[in-house]
Amino acid sequence: MVRHRALKDKDIEDLLAQLEGGEISEDDAESDGDDLEFYPTLEELQAALEEDEAEEEPASTTEEENLIQEPDFAAVFPDPPLLNEDMPSTGMQDPFIPINAQNLRWRKATFPFCENQIKFKGVTAYPPEIMNLQTPYQFFSYFFTPDMMDKIVNETNLYSVQKKNQNARLLLMTDVRKYFGILIFMSVFHYPSVRSYWDTKYGFEPIKQTMPVNRFEKIREIIHFNNNQQHKPMTHPEHDRLHKLRPVIDHLNEKFSSVPMEQRLSIDEQMCATKIGHFMKQYLPNKPHKWGFKLFVLCSLSGYAYRFIIYSGKDLEPLQPGEADVGVVGNTVIKLSRGIPWKVNHIVYFDNYYTSLPLMYYMAKEGILCLGTVQRNRLGKNCKLPTKPQVMARSVPRGSFDEYITTHDEIDMTAVSWKDNKQVILLSTYVGATPVGTIERYDKNEKTKKPITAQKLLVNITLTWAVSI
Repeated sequence: MVRHRALKDKDIEDLLAQLEGGEISEDDAESDGDDLEFYPTLEELQAALEEDEAEEEPASTTEEENLIQEPDFAAVFPDPPLLNEDMPSTGMQDPFIPINAQNLRWRKATFPFCENQIKFKGVTAYPPEIMNLQTPYQFFSYFFTPDMMDKIVNETNLYSVQKKNQNARLLLMTDVRKYFGILIFMSVFHYPSVRSYWDTKYGFEPIKQTMPVNRFEKIREIIHFNNNQQHKPMTHPEHDRLHKLRPVIDHLNEKFSSVPMEQRLSIDEQMCATKIGHFMKQYLPNKPHKWGFKLFVLCSLSGYAYRFIIYSGKDLEPLQPGEADVGVVGNTVIKLSRGIPWKVNHIVYFDNYYTSLPLMYYMAKEGILCLGTVQRNRLGKNCKLPTKPQVMARSVPRGSFDEYITTHDEIDMTAVSWKDNKQVILLSTYVGATPVGTIERYDKNEKTKKPITAQKLLVNITLTWAVSI
């Protein structure tokens, strides 16, 4: 199978075409774990174990309770305030009330959707310092500012002195710029090895004329971004595994987030491919580059990255005052979302690795709308969405869906089960099964594409992940 070998560009294009055409479905969209209940905290698990094994039959409900209740429209979509420069960009304005998924009451209903209620009211105009950028060099200098480049020069020279390198030549700003320029060329024009760029016969002339190979390799050996003497030892509670890169990470996140955010955003993992051996190296089988350093990235629909977090296996960054603890994975979403202006109708998409009821509730309290695939067991035992065997029965036509709604602290959340190649379960705080449209999917029996029923915004979430990540 293709997924068990290195993917070439053509293989990736074919897989994306099949995914878009419906001939295959993304593994991450599948909802697993139907047989096991999900308990986000140890206390909830202990309380569940103490309950009687035999469930009591629910009390008979009145005719009024059996009627489908529509959620309060005003509670789902409160009027967002006008954006004010003095308004904080994050921080909960209302208290966080913990969610016990097992105690939520779900009702079969249709979530109301109004396009005007999610109209974007944030800042879309780019500032003059960005609009005045014209050349690639100017764009590069906007992110790698002269102050940042000067710090790289100073830290590299400091490291060279610390090594007591007798033959070291003082590094200049021009040397660093040439070095980065060569790295950019190497990322575009691929040669078998580094030294092959300086080959006498087949070498790359722009690189050969910029810097001798010995000088390049010397800079690559000593280049530094932070002072090693300030690196706390592993036994220290504040030991930072990314200490050597921390100034660059913080600087780039600050510059990346200076660009006004689009309305629709996506959070997912991204791989920085590498062949080196390192304890932080990860393996993600569903990524085009399966081995490398894993990054959590907040991206726009156009693929621009506003903020990133490098996974190091140990997160020392604490939550800020007012931020709720919704678990290690959910806290990653909260940290990436700190720069998102609240209550201007930003929409964030993510997959079932991140999606949980506490996270959705917290983001809704922040005024940030969300939509993501979710594992069925994270919805609690009271959510009566059909199970995977029920959905995938041959008697259930492709495109069928069911929807249930729950309310917690005046925040409505909707869960939709939709049958595609597999069962897909979506959880959202701003849209349900409607509006309904059609989407083409490949029919294996008839060997052709056929239209099936689909929620229109389901296409948006798929395209957002495909483009941005």
